[in-house]
Amino acid sequence: MVAAAALPPSAQWVTHEIVNGESLDEIAERYAVSVSSILRWNQLDPNRPQFWVGEQLKILTQLPGRVRSKHSYVVRPRDTWASIAQTFHVEPQSLQRLWNPREKTLRPGRQLTIWVEPESTPDLPDPGFTLKPVAPGATSVGWPDNGRLRRGVQIPDNPVLYTIRNPDHAYGSTHAIGVLQQALATFRIRTGYEPPVVLWDMSTKSGGRYGPHRSHRSGRDIDIGLPVRTETVRKAGQVITKKSVDWTAMWHMIRALIETNEVRYVFLSRIQQAPLYRAAKACGATNAELDRIMQYPRVKKVGIVRDAPGHTGHLHVRFFCGPEEVDCKEY
Repeated sequence: MVAAAALPPSAQWVTHEIVNGESLDEIAERYAVSVSSILRWNQLDPNRPQFWVGEQLKILTQLPGRVRSKHSYVVRPRDTWASIAQTFHVEPQSLQRLWNPREKTLRPGRQLTIWVEPESTPDLPDPGFTLKPVAPGATSVGWPDNGRLRRGVQIPDNPVLYTIRNPDHAYGSTHAIGVLQQALATFRIRTGYEPPVVLWDMSTKSGGRYGPHRSHRSGRDIDIGLPVRTETVRKAGQVITKKSVDWTAMWHMIRALIETNEVRYVFLSRIQQAPLYRAAKACGATNAELDRIMQYPRVKKVGIVRDAPGHTGHLHVRFFCGPEEVDCKEY
């Protein structure tokens, strides 16, 4: 008796997201299908197929297990391409190729999307703080105190990183919100700070003036409540005073923001800059670093952290215009 031939597995539809440097030939080989089939399934022009990184292709394959898994990872201090690749069981060259082959160092707080082959998925690490996706296309227009917000997007909920005080005033540009999340992730990773970080006001959905703010009109100014000591958090309703502020945490938060290279100013009352300055010195900040970052103890308007009367309970952070914000204006 002749044994019956094994039947091939049933084909299934899968979704494949294109990564940097990937060709249609490679995708076809991965799923054992033809390029012409991929073109037909996705209604692509066979003569001039156009596709981009991040586009999702529909593929009918008998090898559905060949779909890679997608992981988010926030870069920690001392991370390298090699160490991250080893953690996720991928080749360092392929990991770096997805981003920038010429980039040798990684900035803490940066979010990487890592694609892992099916056979490498067991026992993957907890990726830590996940940055929530920010809708594209929101841009800052004009000056911070005389501008508007085009297609404004709301800061995504991410309670592990921050708490949004007023969702109606939590709109900004895609660029500014992305940088904000990166900086706060870096801050928490470095310090282990656990109490809530409260985001106060950014902009309304369309930007423009709204009281009591003079600026906050173009989606790249945000107020952040001063970080407080753990024992203060436990005492609900306690008034925030100099003694209740965690000045060391505040210095690290400001450093994380400035290290993004996307912060133009941080406004803070001079009376609050004095204990911040002392905390920075205690953390090992050099005189040259403090001269570059802080106005205090000088009176002249210099540095990034500048005196702004009334800013005693919060930081006012202003981001630079993003690379795509051609109608954005800087002071």
